[in-house]
Amino acid sequence: MKTRVDERLRSEARTFGFRFGCEDCAYYASESGACGNGYPSMPHRAVLLAERDELEFCKEFELGGEAG
Repeated sequence: MKTRVDERLRSEARTFGFRFGCEDCAYYASESGACGNGYPSMPHRAVLLAERDELEFCKEFELGGEAG
């Protein structure tokens, strides 16, 4: 799912510790850098909101135990 990134989203992401990338997902296999469910991970990895005007969310995202 794609959504527009604006200053409100950036601000709320900072304020609430918003997590959405593969690195924070329970299905992410850090050893291989791949999705454990076989979905493409590149659109969702190492995303910096300050550098984006659009964000692609993964429909399978599940917050993992190591998220800060």
